[in-house]
Amino acid sequence: MLPRLLYIADVPVENSLHGSALLFRLLLDYPRDRLRIVETGAQHSLPHRRLPGVDYRHVPQRMGRLRRTRLAKLVDSMAMVGAAHVSRAIRTATIGFDADAVLTVTNGNGWLSAVALARAHKLPYHLMCHDEWAGGGATLAALAAMKERIFAQAYRGAASRLCVSPAMGAAYQRRFGVAGETLYPARSPHGQVYEGLSPRLAARTRGRVVAFAGSMSTLAMVEANRRMAQAIAPLGGRLIIYGPATVEAHPSLAQPNIELRGLLPPDALVAALRNDVDILYLPMWFGPGEKVNERLSFPSKLTDYTNVGLPIFVSGDADCAAAVWERDHPGVALVQHSTAIPDIAADMQKLFENRQLARSLAERAKAVGDLMFAATTAEQSFYRTLTHRS
Repeated sequence: MLPRLLYIADVPVENSLHGSALLFRLLLDYPRDRLRIVETGAQHSLPHRRLPGVDYRHVPQRMGRLRRTRLAKLVDSMAMVGAAHVSRAIRTATIGFDADAVLTVTNGNGWLSAVALARAHKLPYHLMCHDEWAGGGATLAALAAMKERIFAQAYRGAASRLCVSPAMGAAYQRRFGVAGETLYPARSPHGQVYEGLSPRLAARTRGRVVAFAGSMSTLAMVEANRRMAQAIAPLGGRLIIYGPATVEAHPSLAQPNIELRGLLPPDALVAALRNDVDILYLPMWFGPGEKVNERLSFPSKLTDYTNVGLPIFVSGDADCAAAVWERDHPGVALVQHSTAIPDIAADMQKLFENRQLARSLAERAKAVGDLMFAATTAEQSFYRTLTHRS
């Protein structure tokens, strides 16, 4: 029987983007009466995106406004130290739920409270690692050694360590001496898996529409999309961005050939990409100080991208996770390591005009994605880990 599972973390569990979608999909079929969600971040899940029938609680962060000021690093550092002690609000949010195990995600600081609570109640805890925590974040540089020690102790003491990529598991084993298990992002267990390629690949006259799906989490990501729009403009190309980006937040996206379509549910997104798009864009430029995450964090959007049946264009360093994925599975994407607009334009023209290349890339991505990101594979692995190690 699956354990009574208490989730405590900053990452909302909802049907939206990134780690939130990964968690939502993994827990979608979990027994409702054996699960409680306690979200501890500044952002919480929206009711219409939540797991149906599951008890959700939200413990808001303190000093939220100060995190958007010049004091952000000091505030985050204080929050990190404070999170090692379970607050009264978190204790209250867990009342009435007799947990067998704790699940958390090593983003932000809420996971520290989850580990502290698990230790206090002698419960096994399971770490999901999507991004580099010890070497990232907005804490003071003077605390870097402390962060490494905190993470190392928690990582070694976990009942399981679920890493989003093999590179992350290998890197953490070298640093902490303990093996982690790879748990790739997965497709929704109830979402539609398309059998064939996008009908646009067979159309007599193909369009020149490129799409990016996801959030503009860093200025580097915004710049990557701006460069793409500039590269395809002389070719008659358009860039459609599906996600929460707005021109007000990112004025550089106010380009004649950029269209912002907002955030769509995953099934609606895949359908829109199949019907309206010719090439899928995956930039892996996260910005200064994020090189470790570019290398270790596997892009969750590949779960849906590979279901679309279109060619994928990757832009990133040679050691970024998406480039490594292509080397491990040759032919799943066209990869460009240069940020120069002429280099990007040359590749895009090749994809626009070479039907055989576009079809070959799409077929390979679809075949590999159907195997790697199958919902049943991820769910069974996750359930097996919880059952045997809780």
